[in-house]
Amino acid sequence: MIRFVFLLALAMSLLLLPATAAEIVIFEDLLVEIPLSEGWALHLEPPDALVKEMAAHVAHEPAAANAGATQIEKVTRKRMAANEAFVYHAASGAHLEIDFSPLEQGASAPSTKTLQTSAEYAAQSLEGEEDVSNVVWEVIPVKIQGAREAFQLVADYQQHDSPVKFVGTIGYVQGYWFFLYFTDPSQKPEVFEEMQEMLGKLVVRHSTH
Repeated sequence: MIRFVFLLALAMSLLLLPATAAEIVIFEDLLVEIPLSEGWALHLEPPDALVKEMAAHVAHEPAAANAGATQIEKVTRKRMAANEAFVYHAASGAHLEIDFSPLEQGASAPSTKTLQTSAEYAAQSLEGEEDVSNVVWEVIPVKIQGAREAFQLVADYQQHDSPVKFVGTIGYVQGYWFFLYFTDPSQKPEVFEEMQEMLGKLVVRHSTH
């Protein structure tokens, strides 16, 4: 009986494991571990399909009025290169941008209020974009394993008359701000749920090497 219970528990634990997991070296002393559900892939450079998708939005910017497609894609790729990694869902176009920024020399660690205000500013910035409308948002505290604390902006809006789901997590781990920006143009509940599950298991940790 005991052996049966052990085997059942082992089988259940295996079923709960993600399809795969990824470790991202952000800096020499900082790592991010994130489980990847089926259909999601890690990219250290923005995938071409995602660049083309984002370029379609950049093309609507006034500054791009006289730019060709190649030039717009080049600008888009350069902007996206500021991120350390991307988690991309090719079937839906949903993606998570992972960006860490070292605390400036001499600067103090952000307070709880500063982190919350930063998430609220991100919402206000979203509302101010010319091609975005009908923004509905909220900012809530969230737990990111290994981080001191974090706040999450959850927003629904229309971009070029198409619905979009956005989840922006802004937080702090010793010595670093971090920004985890998830955008889902598909608005499929299962895609959002998978990303929330992955974020719930994401771990930020300092390397022991």
